[in-house]
Amino acid sequence: MGLNGTSEDIVKRREEFGQNHVPQKPKTFVELVWEALQDVTLIILMLAAIFSLVQSFYHPPTCSKRHSGKASGEAATGRIEGDAILLLVVCMVLVTAFNNWSKEKQFRSPQSHIKHDHKFTVVRGEQVIQINVSEIVVGDIAQAKYCERIKSMHLAIAELSLVESDY
Repeated sequence: MGLNGTSEDIVKRREEFGQNHVPQKPKTFVELVWEALQDVTLIILMLAAIFSLVQSFYHPPTCSKRHSGKASGEAATGRIEGDAILLLVVCMVLVTAFNNWSKEKQFRSPQSHIKHDHKFTVVRGEQVIQINVSEIVVGDIAQAKYCERIKSMHLAIAELSLVESDY
């Protein structure tokens, strides 16, 4: 039951499936801003802002003098709309990047303590042993106690219900 427990088997599983840890290199704020800019809605808003700004700077050559006041008012409105949309996009990107940065920071702070301090009970070579959470590999049968947390990159849980019968 469980893994056979040999070191060759454990090494093979770590090479094939990877180790049970979160990559240590956190994303920089600039990387998070770049990810936020990849949102389709924000891209559409940026294109609309650029289009509005281009229209505000374009003055057709056939414009007569009596319509020049109207054209300058429309250009100012187009400029304000474009600036407002760009300001909105910048605010959304910065808020999204800051939220992602703070979530990542919260996630990584307890990770170092769990990696070194938390022991877990697994079945290897038909023996029940305690190992660090970072040493769990694919195929380990983990014995989870009530309300115990398992930190793993990929986790499959099979539940077995035991039913008492009168037979």
